[in-house]
Amino acid sequence: MKRLIACVSLVAAAATAAASANTKDPPPTPRAAAHAKAVAHAKPPKCKVAPADEYFGKLKMSILGIRNVIKDQGLKVDVFPEKADSTLNSIELAEDAVHDWQHKYPCDSWLPGTIYAIEHFYGKIHTAGGVKHVHAAFAWLRHDYPKSRFVMVALREDGAAAVPAPPLAADGSPAPTPSGSPSVSN
Repeated sequence: MKRLIACVSLVAAAATAAASANTKDPPPTPRAAAHAKAVAHAKPPKCKVAPADEYFGKLKMSILGIRNVIKDQGLKVDVFPEKADSTLNSIELAEDAVHDWQHKYPCDSWLPGTIYAIEHFYGKIHTAGGVKHVHAAFAWLRHDYPKSRFVMVALREDGAAAVPAPPLAADGSPAPTPSGSPSVSN
């Protein structure tokens, strides 16, 4: 009895396959076939997150290494502003690594924050070159990640920076005002 049911099922399946083969669509035109082949071979956009153990740039830096260099050099400038020039080479190498990282993983969600950190670092360098790098980093961030929240943060900071800060003496303390009275700090 089981063999009979199996044979009937097999015949029904074969009949269904034969019926569907007879009602096939006409063969596609050469242009439609080429389009279908191109769609089948098209690669999806490269939107992956960079693995922590992949290395980028000339120094082959990891994403955590890049972020640590930016943070450490920023702290160095905070503590020793006179040594700001010695930090620029490290930041330029980190920036090179970020460009390589962005080339390989353009949709990585850590990229806008890292570019913002570079911009923030350059904001601590109070020279014409530092200002130039701030503008370049902001243009990079705004161009490549216009919908990032870091663009809005940078714009707000730029507006706050328009208010002049009180002048500082060489040792970092508030400089005396021309009238001889101490400057008022907020």
